[in-house]
Amino acid sequence: MVAARVLLVPGAALAEDLPSLDFSRPQEDRARWTPVVTTGFDSYLHAYSLATTDTTELVAEYQVTAGLEGRSARRTQHRWRVRGDVSYGSELMREQLEAEYRLQSDTGTGLLRLDGHLWGRQFQQDTEYTLSSDNVEGRVTARVYPLRWERRRLDLRGWTGFLTYDTPSTLEVNYRDQGVAAFLDSQLNDGGNWRAGVRAARRAYPDSAAIDRDVLSLEINFDQFGLKGQGLRLYHKSDRRLIADETARPSAWAHWTEAEALIGAGSGLVFLDLQGEIWQYDQEFSAYFDSWRIKGVTGYQWGDIMTATWRLGLANERLDAGDSPETYTQMGLRGAVESYGGDVSGSIMLEYGHRMYTSSTLDGEDSLGDASFDLYSDFNYWEIWVMANWYLSDKVSLDLMVSYEPESHTENADDIALGYGSLRLVWRP
Repeated sequence: MVAARVLLVPGAALAEDLPSLDFSRPQEDRARWTPVVTTGFDSYLHAYSLATTDTTELVAEYQVTAGLEGRSARRTQHRWRVRGDVSYGSELMREQLEAEYRLQSDTGTGLLRLDGHLWGRQFQQDTEYTLSSDNVEGRVTARVYPLRWERRRLDLRGWTGFLTYDTPSTLEVNYRDQGVAAFLDSQLNDGGNWRAGVRAARRAYPDSAAIDRDVLSLEINFDQFGLKGQGLRLYHKSDRRLIADETARPSAWAHWTEAEALIGAGSGLVFLDLQGEIWQYDQEFSAYFDSWRIKGVTGYQWGDIMTATWRLGLANERLDAGDSPETYTQMGLRGAVESYGGDVSGSIMLEYGHRMYTSSTLDGEDSLGDASFDLYSDFNYWEIWVMANWYLSDKVSLDLMVSYEPESHTENADDIALGYGSLRLVWRP
């Protein structure tokens, strides 16, 4: 199987920071409105082998987007931002409305925050998209800080949202959700901070009530970095997911952990980035099986972010899904460079490695009961990521984003390559 996905978006944003014509006050003390216009071309390509037939899917879309953004004065207790966009494309029409409001005390301390988002999408009748049901999505979030003492504050949140399709299907399901949360934030004397809190949420599916779910969550975050870049960040979240109908989908525990550490060594830093994920189901069946996944990168970092910071390290990933043939071990070598001090800024990441699947067998048969059936094959891979901004002048920049991830399998028919590219010309008068 060979697959590729490519996106190319040249465009221009017009009058992004157009100031108000009211010159009686400093710019930071008055509201301003900014018109935005972009134009571009998107292209998605997916090619693969199905039985004895090679199949290619291509979506090419031309689009023009016009929008208007307004912001309040910076020095005010009532800060707000509103943005609306309308996009017309050869394949898809999009509408977006965003609104934000913040209430601050006389000293600039946050008291209340409201956020609202609304998205609309309508597909053209002859669209090439595989999934093409018109839909509307919205979300409203509120945050309030009722208590403060010393370096701590109580953060209370509530939200509600929805997603509605004109033609719901198995992969496009209407839903409604709402939830509440409470967090305790604390600033440490040495500049670090920690946060701990709980969430309670519910998601309902009007057309598939059997998979309605309630989620209870615990979150903990710790962040502390010094001026020389040394420091530690820890994050953990545990979910308890309760499903309405256990025969349709089992309830489960899910845990996510992230850790980042930077330790001084000579003229540079030793770094460790670690991510972990655990799923434990009340009962295992179909595609729902207990599993754990851990991935990490460790290595050495040197240089200056204003000129160039370099990273070289080893990447490792392990997914253990019991008897499932998805179980694998992956190892790779990763190099990266980033710079944000000149006319050209951004980052480049390159990784090359190998993934090896472990097929569990029992009495000569694989986990699916077929001694001759192998769902996955080992492969070598490349991961290439490029993000860059080239400031051609103080008003014009060229923004680039590229990713390319080819896989070379031991079974040639399983070969696959995924790619993404975005090129945008931005004008800020």
